[in-house]
This record gives sequence, structure tokens and C-alpha cells, in this order.
Amino acid sequence: MNQTASRVIAPILGGLGAIAPLAIDMYLPGMPRIASDLHATEGALQFSLMTFFAGLMIGQLFYGPISDRTGRKPMIYVGLALFVIASLGCATAATATQLSAWRFAQGLGGSIGMVIGVAVVRDLYTGQTAARLLALMMIVFSIAPILAPSLGTLIMAFLPWPALFITLAVFGAACALLVAFALPETRMQELRAVSRPLDAFKNYGHLLVSRRYMPYVATMVLAQAGFFAYLGGSSFAFISVYHLSPTAYSLLFAVNAIGLTAGAQIAPRLMGHFSAQTIVRTALSVYALAALVLVAIEGLGGGGAITLAVLLFIVIAAMAFVLPLNSVLAMEAYGAIAGTAAALMGALQFAAGTVASLAVGLTANGTAQPMVVTIAVSGLAGCLLAFIAFPKAQPAQERPPEAPGS
Repeated sequence: MNQTASRVIAPILGGLGAIAPLAIDMYLPGMPRIASDLHATEGALQFSLMTFFAGLMIGQLFYGPISDRTGRKPMIYVGLALFVIASLGCATAATATQLSAWRFAQGLGGSIGMVIGVAVVRDLYTGQTAARLLALMMIVFSIAPILAPSLGTLIMAFLPWPALFITLAVFGAACALLVAFALPETRMQELRAVSRPLDAFKNYGHLLVSRRYMPYVATMVLAQAGFFAYLGGSSFAFISVYHLSPTAYSLLFAVNAIGLTAGAQIAPRLMGHFSAQTIVRTALSVYALAALVLVAIEGLGGGGAITLAVLLFIVIAAMAFVLPLNSVLAMEAYGAIAGTAAALMGALQFAAGTVASLAVGLTANGTAQPMVVTIAVSGLAGCLLAFIAFPKAQPAQERPPEAPGS
């Protein structure tokens, strides 16, 4: 596929990938207010974030393998339809429990954008070209966390919080129209014909023990667990603990999102000078060091909102170097089952998000410590794994038993 076509596809995939970040980030500044309106605790609202992550995790396990058989576009329509319906359900929630249930369904639908984007890229490209397309996608869907908190704050300044979810439903419907008219089917017919979705569990088992797949995925999963802890705890830390306004918090969140975008764009460019493994190890070392400093400062009583914001920016920017490179390294050998491999990768990422957000919610104590400790544990574990378990070189090809050829 030529460069012009890639630049058409990247914004579409970026928009699909933005669904989940929008659904997470738009309501972060309003979580304290939503908790108050629903007469719920801080932990109960954080539970609604956990159920959303759980939906994202489970949905991807099914969408990926089925899309290997049916093609990418039919599953996109299924996922977006569920997302729109669940978003409207969230708008009608009268209790934190109802909101959490609808958020789970919303996650099931919204997960389609995460898995399909990576699978489509692997349908078309490998290596540095794939990394560049993933980075181009990240420009688009990184706009979501930059703008979403401010958009959420603006909506809640004039409308009740259910308007947040109605806005998400409209966005999901718009994405469906864009896919229908502008996204080609990228899964080749001959690969669809020989794909067997019921083989997914066998393929998942193979991937879980693959030394050419799991070290990269596991490292990325651990790094992202810290990011999900940040998502779950940052609004309460900055707004409730350090008394920032929702608008100020939205601006800080946008700055961190810019760091996420910048890191993702720089990382593929460095591949011409350094190996991807070296770049990832260096980034994770910075991540872990900044997180440990943050734990020490918070343990001594906290250094204030600015110190917290600066160190979180370093952590998130460092993590951004890891995501596109590890995605490419993990997917490189699995073109024949790209949907399945992308699905497992995404599911494990959001499994970590579920655990991290649950940890922050269960240990919530009115301080930033539960969030920063979870970030530090995640970053340190990911860094150690990268140094211990990465293969010395990325092999050219590996296929699970009986998987169809690329």
C-alpha cells in the first residue's frame, strides 16, 4: 500500500483507537462530581473504571480471532454498535453499580478499535514501516487524551454528567460512518478462508509461551499498568488531595498526553540509530527511576502538585517509547494470525489496567500514595523484565503449530 493510502488509513485507525481513551479520559475530571451525584465513594467510582478495563480486555480476545475469519470491517460494526448502545446506557445510570455494569458493556464494544488498528497495520506492513504507521495513528488518537478532559470539563460546566456519555455515543456512530465509506478491507481473502477462530485458544496458548512474543508483550503490559494506575488515581490526587480545579487538572492531563504523543513519534525515528530493544530498555530505566523518586517524595509527605506533575510527565513520556516498538517486535512474526496476536496483546494490557485500577481503588486512603506506589512497582517490574527476558535478536518468522501461512 502506498504512502498516500497509509495517510488515509492512519487517521481512521487513529479515530477507532481514540474511542477507548475518550471513554476513559472525558469523565476523569468529573469523577468526584459523579461520585457525589450518585452518592458513591471514591473507590466505587474507580470500580467503574476497572469494569471498563475488564470489558476492553475480554472484548479483544473475541474480536481479534473472529476478524481473522470474517475480515476486519464486519467486527468493527459489531463493536461500534455495542459501544453506542452501552454509552446511552451509562447516561441512564442511577447508581454506581449500574454505571459500572454499563461501563463493562461499553468496554466490550470500545475494545474493537484497539485490536483492529494493530491487526490492520500488520495486515499491511512489518518492521520500521509498521512502527511509523503505528506512530502516525498515535498522533490521531493521542489527541483524545489531550482534548478529552477539557471537553469533559466543558460539557459538565453547562450540562449534567450523562451528556458525557451521549457525546461518546455520537462519536461511536460517526466512526461507523467513516469506516463504511473510507476504510478498505485489509484482511486478504485467502487468509480469511483458512482461518479458524476456534483455533484461537490454541494460538493463545502458543503465544503465551513464545519467547519471540511474550517478553515484549509482558514488558509493555507492566509499563502500561502504571499508566492505568495514573488514569485511575490522578483526578482524585490532583483535585481532592492537591485541590486543583477540574480545569487545571485537564490542562495537566493534556500536557502529559502531549508527552505521550511526542515519545511515540520519536521512538520509531531512533530505530535507524539504535536497536528497538535498546531504546525500550533505556526508556524503561528512565520510567522506573522517575517513579521511584516519586514514591520517595510522596512517602516524605509529598512535594506538591508541580512535583507530582513533572515526575508523572517523565514516566508517561518514557512509557510512550515502549508502546509502538514493543507492539512491532511482538507482532513481527505473526502476520498469519495478526488479529489473534493483537487481541491477546490488547487483552493482557487491559488485564493489567484492571488490576492496577483495582489496586488503586482498594487502597485509596485520601493521598496520592496508592497511585504512585502502583506506578513504581509496574515500572520497576517492566524494566527488570526488559533486561532479563528480551531475545538477543528478533527472529524473522515464527508461527504457531497449524497456523496458516503469512
